[in-house]
Amino acid sequence: MKLLKLLKRIPMWFMMWGLRIIAFPMMIICWPIMYIGEALERWKQKRRLKKRLKKRERKMTSVNEMKFAVLGPSGAGKTTLLACMSEEFERVSPGTIFPADSSTFSSLNKAYRSLKREADNPDKREFERSIEGTSMLREFLFHIVGKGAFLLVRFYDFPGGWIIPGDSNNRIVIDIVKGSAVIIIAINTPYLMEFDGKYIDEGCAVDEIEWVLKRGLEGDSNERLILFVPIKCEKYLATPEERDNLHKAVKKAFQNTLMLTANPLYRDRLAIALLPVKTVGNAEFRRFKLSKYGGVEREVYRKTDIHSSFSPVNVDQPMRYLMSFLLEQFARNKKNGSWYDKFLSFIFREGDLKEVAEYIRKDIKSDNDLSAGFEIFCGRDLIGFPSHN
Repeated sequence: MKLLKLLKRIPMWFMMWGLRIIAFPMMIICWPIMYIGEALERWKQKRRLKKRLKKRERKMTSVNEMKFAVLGPSGAGKTTLLACMSEEFERVSPGTIFPADSSTFSSLNKAYRSLKREADNPDKREFERSIEGTSMLREFLFHIVGKGAFLLVRFYDFPGGWIIPGDSNNRIVIDIVKGSAVIIIAINTPYLMEFDGKYIDEGCAVDEIEWVLKRGLEGDSNERLILFVPIKCEKYLATPEERDNLHKAVKKAFQNTLMLTANPLYRDRLAIALLPVKTVGNAEFRRFKLSKYGGVEREVYRKTDIHSSFSPVNVDQPMRYLMSFLLEQFARNKKNGSWYDKFLSFIFREGDLKEVAEYIRKDIKSDNDLSAGFEIFCGRDLIGFPSHN
């Protein structure tokens, strides 16, 4: 991969030195080799993954599965978040968490490579991202691998229209939320922050998400973790003032959900946290490109440095919070005897997945890390953090 990056930069060096007569032939020679090399590397990666899956499936037994809902309108960045999370875990702890089937690998790999290619392109200071949505229910499957066993984790992604009250598929979303111990809400941050939230209805679907949450939580007594995950936050975490503005905007937009923390029916069994992430790292939101009808057609991003590289930040933290929450449930409730407690006890029994779960949460960040911009609204003990006195 270092050689491929070198091939990409060689023509640019000649351009910078004013040697265009050499740069253009070098482009013709180097760049086709680079693109062929990248395609070959992706093919090798896919082949290695298939072999790894087959090998592990022969040796291991599944300890069932857990389901989690990812809520957000079309184009919010849910797939990008999961793709960056998967790649980050493969980088820092290979073989711990990885796609469980070829469909998940293909979808996430495509999303990740597309974003990385745009962010790493040395020819463009700005790049555009179109608002693409899904037209059907999608499931992203991951294996969390322990000693002799693996846990299948299933994330659900819904078409944007399904979260609208009255839609014929709205009930499916509510039922999945009811069955999810952890709910991730992907917030398309530029729509929340720019022009005083002028496009918030178009890009964040706050009212619809809060409706689904209300219906999914009512009449339920289980402990839940709700993670607000603002995406594309490079611009909005740059300074303490920007971070404060982001926090205020999230609290204002989702105030009805946050009011649950004062409700005695919910406050002792809900953990709610805000985890902003930088999904590109080297580029900040610049402007919206509008359609002739006035709606947002594309998002335009500008690199902070033309030579900077794609470098997502904190995309691993939602999974670390998820695992910490489940481990705390196991430690707290293993003697209660309900079917869910027995299930957690079975998953995290000593020698299987407990060690890897503790390893995953080892690098978890709290809201004491001011630079990360995290905030835990309630349920610190449910996640494993000491309560503020």
